[in-house]
Amino acid sequence: MSWHDDRFENGTPVESKRTMLEHSDGQPGNFKVYREYHEKLRRADGWYCFIVYRPHGRSGCTILKDKMVKAANLPLPRWHGGGDHRGTERAKIAIADIF
Repeated sequence: MSWHDDRFENGTPVESKRTMLEHSDGQPGNFKVYREYHEKLRRADGWYCFIVYRPHGRSGCTILKDKMVKAANLPLPRWHGGGDHRGTERAKIAIADIF
């Protein structure tokens, strides 16, 4: 499994994180970041691309907001369990903490 989704032309890694503005149960969306991958991205001087979207129809979505954030500038995550399937801790970051 790769720890990033893409690279800039200069080779710098980029990780994409996306969330719905609001889930079907009315809860606000949030971004999930995994500690091991976040630390690798920081060491590589990488970036996150955060995307907030609203689904429509059966297969469409509208991008409402997007923002590039350097991994080193990410608001300090509160790490906790929940990332066991990835063998690492994770953090949930609120949309408002990014935008």
